[in-house]
Amino acid sequence: MGTAWPTLGRATHLDAIGSSLLPSSGANGVVLTGGAGVGKTTLAKDAVRDAGVPFKWVVGTETARRVPLGAFAHLISVTSPIEPATVLRSARRDIVAGMAGMIIGVDDAHLLDNFSATLVHQLAMGGSARLVVTIRDNEPAPDAITALWKDEWLHRIELSSFTREQTIDLSETVLGGPLEAPSADRIFRVSEGNPLFLRHLIEGALDAGSLREVAGVWQLRGEAAITPHLNTLVESRINSLSDTERRVLELLSFSEPLDLDVLTDLSSADAVEAAERDGLVRVTSGEAGLVARLGHPLYGEVLSSQTANLTARRIRSELVRRMSVTKPTHIIDKIRLAALALDSDIPPNPELLVDAARDALRMGAITLGERLANGAKAGGGGFYASVYLGFALAWLGRGEEVEAELGQYDPAALSEMEMLVWGLPRAANFYWMLGRPAQGRALLELMKGRATEKLVDNLLDALDATFMFYESRLSEAVDVVARLMDSPASTPLARAWAGSSGAVSLAFLGRFDEVEALAEPGLEAATLAESGNVRFTCGLGQTFALIMTGRLDDAHRLAKHYVDFAEQQQPGRSIGGVLLGQVLFARGDLPAACAEFKSSAAGLEGTGYSWAMLSATHLAQAAAALGRRDEAHDALARAERLFGDNVAIFEPELLLARAWVAASDGDSTTARSLTRQAADVARTGGQTAVLCRMLTTAAQFGDRTIAADLVTAAGAVPGEFASAAGKLGAALLEAGGRELLSVSAEFERMGLLLIAADLAALASAEYASAGQRADELSAAAAAQRLSALCGHALTPALLVSARSLPLTNREREVAKMIAAGLSNRDIADRLVVSVRTVEGHIYRACTKLEVVDRAALAAAVSAENR
Repeated sequence: MGTAWPTLGRATHLDAIGSSLLPSSGANGVVLTGGAGVGKTTLAKDAVRDAGVPFKWVVGTETARRVPLGAFAHLISVTSPIEPATVLRSARRDIVAGMAGMIIGVDDAHLLDNFSATLVHQLAMGGSARLVVTIRDNEPAPDAITALWKDEWLHRIELSSFTREQTIDLSETVLGGPLEAPSADRIFRVSEGNPLFLRHLIEGALDAGSLREVAGVWQLRGEAAITPHLNTLVESRINSLSDTERRVLELLSFSEPLDLDVLTDLSSADAVEAAERDGLVRVTSGEAGLVARLGHPLYGEVLSSQTANLTARRIRSELVRRMSVTKPTHIIDKIRLAALALDSDIPPNPELLVDAARDALRMGAITLGERLANGAKAGGGGFYASVYLGFALAWLGRGEEVEAELGQYDPAALSEMEMLVWGLPRAANFYWMLGRPAQGRALLELMKGRATEKLVDNLLDALDATFMFYESRLSEAVDVVARLMDSPASTPLARAWAGSSGAVSLAFLGRFDEVEALAEPGLEAATLAESGNVRFTCGLGQTFALIMTGRLDDAHRLAKHYVDFAEQQQPGRSIGGVLLGQVLFARGDLPAACAEFKSSAAGLEGTGYSWAMLSATHLAQAAAALGRRDEAHDALARAERLFGDNVAIFEPELLLARAWVAASDGDSTTARSLTRQAADVARTGGQTAVLCRMLTTAAQFGDRTIAADLVTAAGAVPGEFASAAGKLGAALLEAGGRELLSVSAEFERMGLLLIAADLAALASAEYASAGQRADELSAAAAAQRLSALCGHALTPALLVSARSLPLTNREREVAKMIAAGLSNRDIADRLVVSVRTVEGHIYRACTKLEVVDRAALAAAVSAENR
């Protein structure tokens, strides 16, 4: 039925959309949300047409979401697999080229693949086009889509079902006459005001003859043609189609969009025209000509679910035969064809599946890559099918399966190049995913023993340098890296690995002025090698060097650059989040740092990446500094589980996390001890700059024993951080409140607010010990001001400076341990003192607070911290 269904009852919404599309709206468009069938698509199309400017229309579908950028295939040109960030940049250019002020409509955005969702998010952020996006309620959507309104790039308008009056108004307009009251009530009751329910109800009833005009009034008699359930409504609509129209919809249900000539060849031109006329199919312009899509995604969902397995395989086979007539040049079309062939009756070409698996992995479609590689392997794809399957499984964090797949090959039977492409991922899997670095090293040595070509030897040495970094053999790693970067035989991948491990090694060694000289060629090589995630290791060295040289703003901009480079793709986005979180923590923005670390830890969980341990470690530190004890303990437990010899370089960070958690539990003695251990490990591993930072944190915890050590360590490291740290050590030796407050101001000037807050709090304590009440209160006020800027941090020093109870630090520490349930003996063992000494602290504290026993003392201290 070709009945026109106008946008009635939506005038207010239509005006709101129009306003959101104006440059003065404060947003770059609008997101329409609502349940299935509430009229989102109709309203969006009307709004786009009413705007009177050029527009392009994109639709998310179940079939297209299986292919990276599948929804945009008709608008963009991708002829070869390149790294995701470059693909997305090219896609943005293709879409907005030559059409300033255009509108892009994105229908059913919840069905977009992650690449397409990221592209939509970037278009919204870029502002070169206005967007009208529709999303179905109660359906999982990519994070990049939900961020459109959460981050306020687009306004959000929620569409609900029609009221009774709106339902009757729309029905009478379409029918061209009034409805009798009982029939109107019944239509509203059955449709529940859902526009799509309503449309199918009326069209079905008209076709069935149960809705008819009598004396100028429309009456509904007998049973309703279709039920209130949306799927049932759609089934009724589909089941009423002619065989030729149903054939059109079936083809699109298994591969959408389809070139119009492919669709007409497999059905007929008349059938396609009829389906388009009835609103079942939409025909739009694509890059290579006209393409056809389903009129509504529900048609595809219902049809594919109704189709028997054998019938579905036959349909896919027909599609594969026709689509193979012309060899596809578009990378997305190649992947789609391979996926179709895999589930058809046509034995897929193993080489096609191997190439498609490789391309899908390079495009970031890991799950699809795994499926295609499995298909290639089953079809006789051989060695390279296993290699790409191994890559997919590794990126999915399934290390045992990687080893089962790659471990079946005998290296003696492989050529030198085959040994390389097989052995590198297997060695890396041993080292990081499985946490068996000794086996990873053994395999590396085996490959080195067989290497005869310089190219192969350099790649193996580059991996060796990376292993050295993680083993905290920094000077050795730097020596190997220098040779590799100078060698003309080093491939882009070798230079990427070498540059990244070298840059971060130099940063941890405190050779900050040499970091960029390795990071820049390393990043360039990472782009050429299509190895985007390697670049984040360069970023770790760069941001650390910037923090330690007091360039916090530059560090923040660089970390944001790495986050943006990830283009919302995982695991890159989570790894970039670790870099950004580190800078935020250094700046004292603890809530934001916690949020980044928490998101990153969740995104990296189970991946086997070393960044997973690092994100959990930093989350424990940040959460503890905010007093979020449960979250800190959970994060520390995760970090402990992930730690091993394969991430030995980060042992100081793990020890520091333990220290922060102990501090949040009120156990300052253990916190100081653990921080000294972290410093010792950093010193043993040659991490000179890390040593300086660990000792600075020990000072924040009130540890005076490290003062001279801090002066010495800071003198060996360049940069403003180390300069201020050296002054901090000197201030601790002098035990002067004025000196500590001066160093606090210096750290504040650099933007290191949490350190500044703790030092102001320590200065307050020094003034209190000296009986300088006015200076004590002034320093305490500075500490609390800085604490507020840090999200109201709850570090040991800040808690003391904010105290209202007249207790010494040791008396307060003992009281907190009582509150934590420790006996006097437990406390004595923890503090390495006698039980009598503990009893003396308890007695004096009870006397000061005028409480009768240890339980009352614990209650008083607990109340103070609430």
